Amino acid sequence: MGERAGRWVAGGLVLVLLALVGATAWVVIAGRDEVDEELTAAQQDVAGAARAEAVAFLTVDHRDMDPLIDAVLDGATGDFAEQYASQRETLTREAVRTEATSTPEVVSLGVGDQDDDTATVLVAANSTVTNTGTGAEGQVRYYRLRLELVREDGRWLTDDLRFVR
Repeated sequence: MGERAGRWVAGGLVLVLLALVGATAWVVIAGRDEVDEELTAAQQDVAGAARAEAVAFLTVDHRDMDPLIDAVLDGATGDFAEQYASQRETLTREAVRTEATSTPEVVSLGVGDQDDDTATVLVAANSTVTNTGTGAEGQVRYYRLRLELVREDGRWLTDDLRFVR
């Protein structure tokens, strides 16, 4: 499948997800590192924060997990930050045990239900994963995430992150 067809498929999956969560007035941003110029500044801010948190959350490198975990925690708050921080040892131990790496790429992102202090964002990301079970070539895994963000001290932080189908 070509890159263009892959983008259409990823975009279609995001649209299906949006319908499932009953969202209306979603703005879909396609592409890798581009933010749609038609988005408001507030939407661009929340999209950038969600993109960064999704990439941080999906990045794994068994050789040095501490800075990766710190990157997730830097963009997190509330219960999500507490729960993630409490799993630091387990995350590190499992990454080392399985010799895991994960290199993600956000392929599509939707911003919706945004007001001055809260926003919901859906992210479609693909990640090349290697571990003791995949071999050196690794496997591409497809992730769909729903992030709930809140504005604290002028920054958008992830308050909740869930995998969605």
